[in-house]
Amino acid sequence: MTTTEGLTGRQALAQRLRLLYDELRRLQPRRTQKAAVEEANRRLREAAGLPRDEPSPRDKNGVDLSFQAVNDWFRSSKAPTLPQSFDDLWAVIAVMLEWTGELRDKLSKDRLYRAWHKLYQEAERGGDLDEKLRGYLEAACKSVDEHPYPGLPGQMERLSLAEVYVHQRSRPAAAGSTTSFAAGGAGPAEPALAVEVIFHKADRMCVLIAGPGVGKSTLLSTRLRDAARPWLSGRSSGKSGASVPIRVSAHTLAGDETQVPDALAASTRRLSRFGRDPELARARFLERPCTGAHWQLLVDDLDELPNADERRAVLQKLDNAVKQDPPIYRCVVATRPLTENELDVLGSAVPHYELQPFTTDDLHTYIERCFRRRWSRPEAARRSGHFASALYEASLVELARTPLMAFLLCQLYLAHPERPLPDGRTGVFEAFSRLLYGTNPRKRIRDSHREAIQHLIEDLQGFRAHQEAHDAARHVCEALPELIDSLAHQWLTGHQTSVAEALASHEAVRRPSKVHEKRWTAFLEDLLRHTGLLVHSADGLGFPHQTLLEYHAACHATRNEEVRAELLDALLPPQPSAHEDGWTAPDLEPSYLGFLLDALLAPHDQIAVKTLQRLDDLTAGGGIETLSFLLQQEWLRTALPSQSRVLWLTRMADETDSDDHVRVEAAWALARVPGFTQEGVDRLERFADTETLDSWHRVKAAGVLAGVAGFEQAGVRRLERFLNSTILDDIHRVTAAWALAGVERYEQAGVNHLTRMADEADSDDHVRVEAAWALARVPGFTQEGVDRLERFVGGSTGLDGVHRVRAAWALARVRGFEQAGVDQLKGLVHNATLDDSRRMDAAVFLASFDTNAGADAYTCLADDTTLHYIYRIAAAEALAGIEGYKQTGVARLERFARDPTLHHRYRMIVDSALLVSRR
Repeated sequence: MTTTEGLTGRQALAQRLRLLYDELRRLQPRRTQKAAVEEANRRLREAAGLPRDEPSPRDKNGVDLSFQAVNDWFRSSKAPTLPQSFDDLWAVIAVMLEWTGELRDKLSKDRLYRAWHKLYQEAERGGDLDEKLRGYLEAACKSVDEHPYPGLPGQMERLSLAEVYVHQRSRPAAAGSTTSFAAGGAGPAEPALAVEVIFHKADRMCVLIAGPGVGKSTLLSTRLRDAARPWLSGRSSGKSGASVPIRVSAHTLAGDETQVPDALAASTRRLSRFGRDPELARARFLERPCTGAHWQLLVDDLDELPNADERRAVLQKLDNAVKQDPPIYRCVVATRPLTENELDVLGSAVPHYELQPFTTDDLHTYIERCFRRRWSRPEAARRSGHFASALYEASLVELARTPLMAFLLCQLYLAHPERPLPDGRTGVFEAFSRLLYGTNPRKRIRDSHREAIQHLIEDLQGFRAHQEAHDAARHVCEALPELIDSLAHQWLTGHQTSVAEALASHEAVRRPSKVHEKRWTAFLEDLLRHTGLLVHSADGLGFPHQTLLEYHAACHATRNEEVRAELLDALLPPQPSAHEDGWTAPDLEPSYLGFLLDALLAPHDQIAVKTLQRLDDLTAGGGIETLSFLLQQEWLRTALPSQSRVLWLTRMADETDSDDHVRVEAAWALARVPGFTQEGVDRLERFADTETLDSWHRVKAAGVLAGVAGFEQAGVRRLERFLNSTILDDIHRVTAAWALAGVERYEQAGVNHLTRMADEADSDDHVRVEAAWALARVPGFTQEGVDRLERFVGGSTGLDGVHRVRAAWALARVRGFEQAGVDQLKGLVHNATLDDSRRMDAAVFLASFDTNAGADAYTCLADDTTLHYIYRIAAAEALAGIEGYKQTGVARLERFARDPTLHHRYRMIVDSALLVSRR
């Protein structure tokens, strides 16, 4: 047989396979590759105890190898597919070796087995980088070397990200959570783990949620660097499951005509300033980066897309890409909190995590690392203590837990250690921008402006052209702060144009007639870059952080009294009767809205008075929208007067006609306002003790009361009273037990109650399932809850079909056991002993976790002639509603419509379903 000299890895294996096949065709022309696969499948079925001649497809949990999969092993392309296991490979080649006469006895079998196994192992390890991929990774690493935020000249300029980066933690988000503004709730919180863990999980997609400035983009930059370096050093080559990182902006993914491989290729193209040839072709992203590895997509800026429809479209695009087989992508999407349940398009199986702000220790570590840039280690430690005290005195500690704010505050202190820190978030951004641009002690900006003007005009001939260009350039320099604000406002409000186009309409920007457009654009960009407020990145000139963009946009939107008055009427229109119909907060990103409100309130003039009065009028009706608005702005440290916030929260908590949920949440928020803890606690105690209040909200009030520092016992006493009496029904006692399990030192007591309720054979089935599910969500007791849920699904505990399906659904929502729950739901769909309606319920739940698995389940039910026609019709209609399966579902509905035995009542239902499905 011809050798494979000069080839390695997958290429060597594929070449050896082709040579074996050529030998087979030479010796036995009638034997084909397809025939070898068929014989291999017969042997695999026999070994698995299945009928030898009945097909057993793998997508139905069978053992058969597909002809296409085997064909891909033999292909001569640059990246032939590696068999999923050596057993699969040996099953086929053993047949071919027997037919060629090479495999004759045990001795030859052992020798050939070892030789082919060694070849397979070498192919598995063949994940070495080619030069194109190495060039991309080198440029990607270089692009994230420097800190993403602008540093002060002489203090923290040219700061490397690694010098000050502090590792953060993440925590699984509560089910259905899309926001990190709220403070949480009663019940045990899952432990916070190092955020890097999420990048190594097997999930094909996950979402990382965090508020503005909490560190999403910096984390993705760090991950890009940390994942790329092992490849460049050779430490990732050949590792099964290794990831090749690629960072991509959601802006690049947007648009119906942009496919994921196109966006990834464009992202590498933008790295041209960081390497000689970093671009990877589109075709590269249609296959694995190398053997055994996958592309890890690090998606940023999703929340910057202008509307919910665009964000949903990008998420759907990514979701479809990661679900393709073979799986070549895994994806981490980082975003600010989103509204309108936008993340629901991913299904409930996609895990959501919340990036946690700095802990106290993290913050101190970060401060010391920043200060070491200027002072010795002992002096930096001493200064960091003084700085921490200053943060506390200025009530900036919570704000400083976000990495962006910590960076800005450290910059301010490094520049002027003797000055007091500014007040609030807007004060910090204002002081930082002024410091970076307006009071640079080294006067670099003034000098750079002079040099830029000189460069612009030096080649112009004629006094008039020279003077015109000089005057035009000087006007731009004088108006530069206003131009920066105007540029930010245009970019924030959806006008994603170049710098020159965005500024062309400003009265201070007039291109001289003798200056070429490209030269003028370069001049404008140079001026902006030298301010330090805008920076060059892989995507071009822009603000280093979305929050800085929002601050400067708000400055433009409130630049004088006239526009402030117009803004007030647009944001908070005078509506005397608004409280009767409820209130919807302005449809703006909460961070940007906070900057606008600060600017409306800051001068303490008549507009500020009107702003407060409008807010008072509009929030008078309470409601969940009002409460959410107040919590968001409290988290952002917007300058709403403390007395006004207390008034509004008190009013919402005391409004007897208001929703119980709003009242409890408002009381809890009041308890968190410094100086008003007792007022909030009094109301929580009253709610927990009020028998006319909804039971769930009584438990909620007691649970959050147990989380208020200094009042834990008051909450625990009430939870125990609920559990040890018949005050509440059983299902709310489950909630009380779960809340108790979340109180420090009472975890075991809560677990004991949940265990007893789950194991009580005489209890209501619904209570038993809910108790087991709650137990599975208590840290440290997950397995105990899972064991009970699995027993419930299996039917050995006597639960009815409704609750067996519910138990499988609950199991699929337990972190780490999602696939187990999905598998149980699949089994219930095919379980003919269940009622037809319960099998349909299982299919509906299954589709919510895995669209393709749900489509298979609907197809199975629609084709099951033992099922009642009404459920077959419902399954076909549901199938037609799944993207990519419309024609499959419609075909079945049309077949039902042609069935002469179909009752006329059901025919009407089919006709209606067809009408809807064909739209």
